[in-house]
Amino acid sequence: MQIEEADRDFVLADGTSVGRGEKIINLHLWNEHVPVIPADGPTVAWGRRMSSSMSFSLHQLAAALESCAEFDRVTAVRFKTAVATANRTVQLMRIMEHFGFEIVTDRAAVPWRQKVHELGENILALLLLTAVNPESARLSVLWRVRSEVLVSRKNFDRRYRARGAVNASPELDAADYESRRARLPSPSHV
Repeated sequence: MQIEEADRDFVLADGTSVGRGEKIINLHLWNEHVPVIPADGPTVAWGRRMSSSMSFSLHQLAAALESCAEFDRVTAVRFKTAVATANRTVQLMRIMEHFGFEIVTDRAAVPWRQKVHELGENILALLLLTAVNPESARLSVLWRVRSEVLVSRKNFDRRYRARGAVNASPELDAADYESRRARLPSPSHV
């Protein structure tokens, strides 16, 4: 995660107004911790494991936010997404709504310099895919659709704080995390 300032004004569905310059937490998926998709493609067991891991992480984030006054001025929690097609964006939004997030990006408001920067990122992503995993390299990576999904701090706390505050100690968090991971079915057993 990282703390950033909002680059524009917007209003979330719950009425929370986020002004330019206000603090927002950006979340990033740590690729090494995302469950490996089986060779046959994602399974129900893989989806459940991913959902459980995501929920657990959000509860832990809520506990961390509650324990540190530095985060008191954070108004929203955000993921920036980039997927290959508009259809996949719709699927991703349905998944993110399950976790309380909503889409807010108005792509028309994105400056042309940012769009050129994003094209450069897409070219780099395609080159990396070609080098590391050629089977997954597709030209559609060049036209990835970018979105921002956010949840207000108020709704994030309401949804995740109560259960997330149970294990505020990092030592307990790591042990609990490993315990939960061990109980999850492996995608290869489905």
